[in-house]
Amino acid sequence: MYNFIGYKIESDSTLILYLEGDLSEFAKEFNGLEENKSERFEEGILNYVKNNMPNIKFKTVKVMLGPLLIASLPFSSMQAEASSNVEKAQIQQDEAYIVKSGDTLYKIANKFGVDIGELKEINNLSNNMIYPGQKLIIPQNLKGIYIVKYGDTLYEISAKYNISVEELRIHNKLVSNMIYPGDEIYIPSSDILQTIHKLSPGIIRLGHNGEDVKRVQRALNTLGYIIKESGEYDKTTEWAIKDFQSQYYKLMNDGVYGPNTREYLIKAILSDHRIVNNFSNTLVVVNKEYSLPFDYEPENLVIPSVRFTFEEYDEKKLLRHDSASALKELFISAKKEGVILYAQSGYRSYDRQRQIFGIKTMTRGMTEANRFSAKAGESEHQTGLAMDITSESVGFRLSQNFGETKEGKWLKENSYKFGFIIRYPKGKERVTGYQYEPWHIRYVGKDIAKEIDDKELTLEEYMNIK
Repeated sequence: MYNFIGYKIESDSTLILYLEGDLSEFAKEFNGLEENKSERFEEGILNYVKNNMPNIKFKTVKVMLGPLLIASLPFSSMQAEASSNVEKAQIQQDEAYIVKSGDTLYKIANKFGVDIGELKEINNLSNNMIYPGQKLIIPQNLKGIYIVKYGDTLYEISAKYNISVEELRIHNKLVSNMIYPGDEIYIPSSDILQTIHKLSPGIIRLGHNGEDVKRVQRALNTLGYIIKESGEYDKTTEWAIKDFQSQYYKLMNDGVYGPNTREYLIKAILSDHRIVNNFSNTLVVVNKEYSLPFDYEPENLVIPSVRFTFEEYDEKKLLRHDSASALKELFISAKKEGVILYAQSGYRSYDRQRQIFGIKTMTRGMTEANRFSAKAGESEHQTGLAMDITSESVGFRLSQNFGETKEGKWLKENSYKFGFIIRYPKGKERVTGYQYEPWHIRYVGKDIAKEIDDKELTLEEYMNIK
């Protein structure tokens, strides 16, 4: 039995393994490189690499026992002899994630939308204990995400997906070309790439018409404006360009589309948000950085048996079944304590959110709309896990004053007991990206909600998302 106590990777793709024990013990065990023991030794090396560095390629493996070099082996030939076609296919299909400080197996499973049991099985874990720097195999079934492997460069990844390095950097908010094994690189969708690549490099102004105008209008709509893609550069299109230009001090606010406006449009679209993959998970983070797909609609949407501010049917009465049941218990408990709550707005579809944000943008401008509203895909309401709560004491409005009422205080102090958190707490605006909303509760499950409440965290902080 050969136990390795650590390793080091050299820049020339050499792996150095450190063997446990002393020289006399090793000599007795190995007994002069007999064929079957040599094979077991190589098998031990392969198993160690497979469990600890599954997707890193090496040319040579050197084995050290204290300060002594006891073996130097060509790793590629060892691997070729030991690996079956199935194992090779699995290595190509799966990727490695490097555990970060604050990670738990539960968080990682939720982050990548995989089952925790599957994660433990594929990594041969007997319990949930993990440590920073540990490499975990993640099934590579993530649409739009590439997990960096040892030796990867941004140039290679950009060539693989037929996009420029600059586009990849902007989309991932990278300040340099440095990437590391285990990093997640988000790949822009084909729709986004098609939108930006077709933007005209020329000048377009009021009165122009044609396909180039339509492409500018489509780009503006991608950012949240609502403009008829007519191909006519009318007053509305000119206003939208002016509003967009007003967000950047280096752009002339003249309503004329040109090369500089094109450059900023492209950057804005690429950096707007990234699509999440674990959208049906109760811990999915949806905010200005991470968005739900346009076609995502939760399963098992139901109307919770609670008091609403209106009687007629509306989709905003809907919640996912798990959160609906928890909300019912919350309302019952509040009533027992003399607190009367009203539900106002739950599930909201992508299209409905697009209309709401678009109207606010077209009436108040993009900058102002972004302060108190979410773009389509960026709203938690689309998850079916969030509900806006109000009370008669604030005239059934969604107001920050709700937090100072008896009802608002009760909700803040007790929501975690039923699996909910105040999603946008006071003083955390820079973390969540949204203003303080004492009325907006989000279902995450009782255990997680209690931990978040005890530590006064946001969901972003709990999930270790910057």
